[in-house]
Amino acid sequence: MRKLLVYIILFIVAGTSISQAQQFPLTTQYLFNPYALTPERAGYYGHPAIYMNYRKDWTGINGSPKTFRINGFGNIYKEVMWLGGEIYTDKTDIISRFKANLSYSYILQVEDEQFLYFGVWTTFYQNTVRIDKLVGVDPNDPILKNQTKLNGTAANAGFGITYNWRDLNIGFAFPTLFDTKEKYVSTLNFKVQRESLFYVSDMFILNEKWQLQTYAVFRKTKNEPLTFELSVMPVYLNRFWGGLLYRNGGALAINVGGHIYKGFVFNYSYEIGMGGINSQSGGSHEITLGYRFNFDGNKFFDHNGNKKKHFGRTKNRNNFYGYPKIIDYRLK
Repeated sequence: MRKLLVYIILFIVAGTSISQAQQFPLTTQYLFNPYALTPERAGYYGHPAIYMNYRKDWTGINGSPKTFRINGFGNIYKEVMWLGGEIYTDKTDIISRFKANLSYSYILQVEDEQFLYFGVWTTFYQNTVRIDKLVGVDPNDPILKNQTKLNGTAANAGFGITYNWRDLNIGFAFPTLFDTKEKYVSTLNFKVQRESLFYVSDMFILNEKWQLQTYAVFRKTKNEPLTFELSVMPVYLNRFWGGLLYRNGGALAINVGGHIYKGFVFNYSYEIGMGGINSQSGGSHEITLGYRFNFDGNKFFDHNGNKKKHFGRTKNRNNFYGYPKIIDYRLK
């Protein structure tokens, strides 16, 4: 009976990290750092970069998830080959997870203004369950005897491809390609299921000072329902931003940030629960600090400028709708 109780507790707690088909910690960081959404987007803005991120979920609940992550990427060959990586730790009450990811991406120009981003990555992760923190467990239970924690390690892989035309991006990826089982003891496993991701994003020019970025992200985990995120984010002077993100299942995130100075960027998100347990969770906070190397300008979202620089002919969308410039010849 005690063994059964332990199993039930472990799976209930583990389930908090994979509810709503979400196997890994949520983030809004991809709104200004697309690598955080899918690794093949490394180098999208043409500069190496590094980001540090902290997220605290469900602040009104004891033992709620806390996540700290670092990700970044750099160029290894002629602005078309990039290496990236991410390390994060995530803790929810008695369960903690460590993840390390290494990625390779390649940018292929297929037409004057069209590009394909290819990416592959490998992932190592470790789950730890602190059984010494459980209440009502018999220390003489033969499964748990002389143990303070249970560890499980596993490896996985993924790949993705994104089509880019000007500021329009359409992508598909498998963040986790294989179903895996991590063995804690002979009769207890923790499953990671295959996950697929599809997204569309674009940046619309409203006038000389304002742009509007939009995202639609869809995630599907094997044997779980589809989840999606929709966001709109006005951008001022290509440097400061603020917007809203809606996630089905009852969450609305408010996002503000900007390019501070010489490559430094800051972002803050506050997530509000809108239904069910989310409405009583106390909300979630997320803070990101990043640095873009070799970046001296202020146009943080200037994607086409870098493409024109590194890949040859590319139209500048700041020349609205591609109308030709008029030259006034004055004859004397």
